[in-house]
Amino acid sequence: MKKRIVLVCLTLVLLLCAGNAMAVVKHTCGLDDCICFIQYGDKGLAVSGVIDALYNQGFLASDVGSIYNQDVVDAVKAFQKAHKLKQDGKLTDNTLTWLLWGMSVTNLDKRYPDTDGQEVWVSTDGGTKFHSNPTCSAMAYARKLSARNAQALKFTPCKKCWSY
Repeated sequence: MKKRIVLVCLTLVLLLCAGNAMAVVKHTCGLDDCICFIQYGDKGLAVSGVIDALYNQGFLASDVGSIYNQDVVDAVKAFQKAHKLKQDGKLTDNTLTWLLWGMSVTNLDKRYPDTDGQEVWVSTDGGTKFHSNPTCSAMAYARKLSARNAQALKFTPCKKCWSY
């Protein structure tokens, strides 16, 4: 009987922890099932990489800092319009792939078939590592994206998640 109680308690703890793992993802875009990689108010390496790419491609006129603010949203909308994407200012993995690689996710998968499929987690509130799960290293505001986009944004593998 004691073993069953312990087992039930452990199961409840694991379920609570799994629920909390997803709680680290804040949603500011208004969607219940958020598909945005970066959202309004985010900061850190990922946002800096996006801002640099938008600036280098002529969609931002000047350095706007490292926070995903209205200037960056407007630049993303202009980028989406120029590439015939949905103009909503939301930085989905598809928009990010267009921004970083100059092609759709589908075309990138065809061109580089060995890099598709793997998804990783990064913090959009600082941090420079990509992780295999959203709770590694007490990561704040973890977001999922393709491994190739994480590497293009200059994230490096977490040594706890990948020991190679």
